[in-house]
Amino acid sequence: MSYIGAVAPAYDPTRAAVPQLDAERFNGDSSTTAFTLTRQVVSPTDIEVFIENVRQEPTTAYNVDGLTLTFTSAPGTGTNNIYVIYRASGVSNYAFVPDGSITYAKLANNIRQFTVDNFTANGTGTTVALSETPASANSLVVAIDGVIQTAPENFSLSGTTITFTSAPDNGSNVTVRHLGFRTTSTVTALTAGSVTTTELADGSVTTAKLASGSVTNDKVTFTYTSDNFTANGAGNTYTVTTGHTANSVLVAYNGVLLIPVLDYSITSTTLTLTFTPTANSNVSVRYLPV
Repeated sequence: MSYIGAVAPAYDPTRAAVPQLDAERFNGDSSTTAFTLTRQVVSPTDIEVFIENVRQEPTTAYNVDGLTLTFTSAPGTGTNNIYVIYRASGVSNYAFVPDGSITYAKLANNIRQFTVDNFTANGTGTTVALSETPASANSLVVAIDGVIQTAPENFSLSGTTITFTSAPDNGSNVTVRHLGFRTTSTVTALTAGSVTTTELADGSVTTAKLASGSVTNDKVTFTYTSDNFTANGAGNTYTVTTGHTANSVLVAYNGVLLIPVLDYSITSTTLTLTFTPTANSNVSVRYLPV
């Protein structure tokens, strides 16, 4: 049957009328069976696949795995002879974070702070309540009058409560320094490979986005540095690395750990002790990652 007017163009899914469905083309070469898609696909029925204008049957003629479209047999040779239409592409558009792709620079400052809790013992109490929930007793540095305590020999941890095996002396200073990530927020963990560094702005991963225990030590690289000073018997100030506060360094005097604020402070690059060390005594500074 003949028609009056221009000949209708052949159907081209990449130029389909509204509603527009995202589509892309590939070149067959009679040998390649796997092609890389630009969108994440969950199921073979999420896309429509055509070879030389012949629609292919999902699962039977092709399958999908993430970004990979695999045919059961290689399509013939041709230029743009394979085309794919994404159905409900807004739902099936995913991104993946590869293992190890979240670097230290992507972490917000509020999950890099090392909280310090200070208490004064009354001589009878054996428990103290922390301001945050630690991951474990091993993620804490606990000291009584500068002497480091170890778990489970000297104390145990349950939730936010530290219980000492014996009551600290009356008036002694109990210092608890939290190391590592806060664990008070529980969120859904990212699927491995679901977001790349391209999708993450610096500082965009906050505490609320990390599930408890989801970031392990092998996924985070911390660099620890230190300085050692020999006192001259007259001064009580020392020049330290910039960018630190009293709570982000460990300071020891002749091997005894000092208490932040009570025993020392840091302003800019100056460490100031509240006492004057004796001549030839050792003042060591251990910098925590900030």
